[in-house]
Amino acid sequence: MSGYFEQFKRDAVALYENIEDLSVNAASAELGINRVSLHSWVKKYGTGKRARIKAVHEKAQTANDSERIRQLEKEVSKPREERDILRKAAKYFAEETHW
Repeated sequence: MSGYFEQFKRDAVALYENIEDLSVNAASAELGINRVSLHSWVKKYGTGKRARIKAVHEKAQTANDSERIRQLEKEVSKPREERDILRKAAKYFAEETHW
């Protein structure tokens, strides 16, 4: 037996899971417990909330990245179109002036 009451363990896990930027190391230091103990309690009593939050953030980041890529592609397409128009114009005028 570890010497900690089950409710304390559950509360420690809840604290860790509910404070998004709190690491296991920081939580265990704050609570005055061993990092390995907290980690094992998270495995036993955890709800998986931390993993779900991480997955949501990763999905949002992927969506943001995809949107940014679309914006960049749009920004790049306009100068390409302008370049193509200038090439055609240069070719046309070169033929007209017999360069």
